[in-house]
Amino acid sequence: MEELGHVLKNVGNQALVKIERHSLCSKCTNKCQLAVENEHETDEIEVTVNNPIGAKSGQMVKIEMGEQPLVIASLIIYIIPLISLIIGYFASQSFMHILGFTPTEGSGIVGSLVFLGLSFLLIKSIDRFLGRKKEYNPIIKEIIN
Repeated sequence: MEELGHVLKNVGNQALVKIERHSLCSKCTNKCQLAVENEHETDEIEVTVNNPIGAKSGQMVKIEMGEQPLVIASLIIYIIPLISLIIGYFASQSFMHILGFTPTEGSGIVGSLVFLGLSFLLIKSIDRFLGRKKEYNPIIKEIIN
């Protein structure tokens, strides 16, 4: 995956880059109700990226991140909470049964929400772990101007 961005400042061998993200709608030629206002189409984010080529503040650069890490990260973000919801439901049902209570839908929902919250903590720890790996960090590949 490649994106273009402007370097805001350098911090050691890394740079803070502002990237203008575009939604899929920005490439669409059809006119629909979403196209009435263009506010949903762009969003600017600031990202810290590796800067091995020494891009300076104000320069436009090409940032690259591998596709495999992007797919893995997407799976982690979507699959772990979904699985946690399901496991939480059945775990709370079993826990209620072990305690001698009649399992209810409410206990299943509470268990799902608890496990969902725990899944976010798990995702945060996975993010810290993967953030230390070189292939999961975006890198400046080229200075455009």
